[in-house]
Amino acid sequence: MEYRAAGHSRERGGSGVVDTPMHKNNPKEFLRTLSPLGHVSSAKDIAEAVFYLTEASQVTGEVLHVDGGAHLGRW
Repeated sequence: MEYRAAGHSRERGGSGVVDTPMHKNNPKEFLRTLSPLGHVSSAKDIAEAVFYLTEASQVTGEVLHVDGGAHLGRW
């Protein structure tokens, strides 16, 4: 909190599997099994979460999980 008074905030986005060129050769069906919601995140999903964190003036010290629930563990 001492950094917040100086105008600094510490947030981060925690992403799961994101559909990027890195996964172009991976079977999409398999990648979907890695998320409880059954779909792969897009770069837009991550960008929207990060944008939220940059605009939310009362949010500090948070990790915003953008992983379809995978951070909850086994499902």
